[in-house]
Amino acid sequence: MATRSPSGGVLAMDIAQLADAYRHGRLSPVEVMQTLLDEIARDAHDAQGINAFCHLDPEAALAVARASEQRYLKGLPCGPLDGVPVSIKDLVNVAGWPTRRGSLSSACDPPAAQDSPSTALLRAAGAVIFGKTTTTEFGWTIVSDNPHSGITRNPHDVTRSAGGSSSGAAAQVAMGWGPLALGSDAGGSVRIPASYCGVVGFKPTFGAIPLAPQSAFAEFAHLGPLTRNVADCIAAMSVLSQPDARDPSSLYPRAASIEARPLRIGWTMRLDSAMPLDAEIAAVFQRLLSRLESSGYQLEEILLDAEGAASSMWQIWCSRVHESFDSWSADKRAQLDPRLQQVYEAGAAQDVALLGRSRARLRELGTRVAQTFSQIDVLLTPATPTVAPPLGRLVPDGSEAASDWFAANGYAYPFNLTQQPALSLPLGFNSQGLPFGLQIAGRKYQDNQVLAFGRELESLIGTSQ
Repeated sequence: MATRSPSGGVLAMDIAQLADAYRHGRLSPVEVMQTLLDEIARDAHDAQGINAFCHLDPEAALAVARASEQRYLKGLPCGPLDGVPVSIKDLVNVAGWPTRRGSLSSACDPPAAQDSPSTALLRAAGAVIFGKTTTTEFGWTIVSDNPHSGITRNPHDVTRSAGGSSSGAAAQVAMGWGPLALGSDAGGSVRIPASYCGVVGFKPTFGAIPLAPQSAFAEFAHLGPLTRNVADCIAAMSVLSQPDARDPSSLYPRAASIEARPLRIGWTMRLDSAMPLDAEIAAVFQRLLSRLESSGYQLEEILLDAEGAASSMWQIWCSRVHESFDSWSADKRAQLDPRLQQVYEAGAAQDVALLGRSRARLRELGTRVAQTFSQIDVLLTPATPTVAPPLGRLVPDGSEAASDWFAANGYAYPFNLTQQPALSLPLGFNSQGLPFGLQIAGRKYQDNQVLAFGRELESLIGTSQ
């Protein structure tokens, strides 16, 4: 198995450690940024490099790092992420940079005229935004390649997928090329690659991180951070979870505290997936449940009959892909990857009655999932049913031609339907040394509760490994 070792030294430091080193003069943001850029440059010369980035701007990043260095010298850091290297997924606008969305169809598009709301929040907190990470084309699937920048590889095994659509973000964090990456998740696109790459990925409550402009996947789409630990995720959310008038769904009051009472914890090993849960993942998940019970937690198995809903989700997904490109000329659509063109055509050919039944089925599932949380505070599930598949495949022993990725990953998308917070954090490794994750879903708007419990479980899991 060909692996890539994560960067050590200063690049192994988390957000709190970097800030402390900056404040006390042991490190400078310039030193950290230059070290990071050097590591990425070495990877670019490797024929089997990770290929996590589609755009880098070393000159601008070092200029921002120098400004941060001066603020620390004066004892005036401007925010909790001052001097921290951060990347942005290439579906999100950064002023002056291209937004290619993993596609050849956007090659002639001008650079973004202004920052997205999330990019602006990161800048205001002092983050050193140094590059854009790879995404599957327009975020349509969970394989880790696209026509614009090629294959993104999994650091744990370069013959394996990094997952998607936040492919580069997960691979970057796993390699240690900065403690924070901003991804997006409309059906699992933060949590699935986090599980495959052995990092933390958080899909917050819908609208928690303002998102504009919105796409055809608007009510499913969430922005979310990928980090190496939950503490860094909490630090990122303290910056990113802010209201912005450009995204009306973000205009709600943020919870200031967590209710002080024992958590009601549910668990399930099946939501909706045609892919059976891998036996090694099931065994580690069961051991975690046993440890929780022996530590005094009260657990309840939750039976959610979601079987077959993934096919309805795929129908809706195809319709949204069709909506995304319906106004394009045939010539421009021809520039899309043939796989994506096939999904577009499937959406165009949909029967109205079938689409209506699919929407009704998903509403019913969303209601049932959300109602479950009147009896529990958090729900534990595996983050993915398998470890990362070989490059180009949706499942370890599947066909490269498969498109319906919901059928292979039924744990993630239900919480896009319900718009609830869901956290993926590393749970263990299989016998081949490949990582897999645990998912913690919580009640809508209770992001702080999910993250706090995530820290508890991160510590518990860490002591067992």
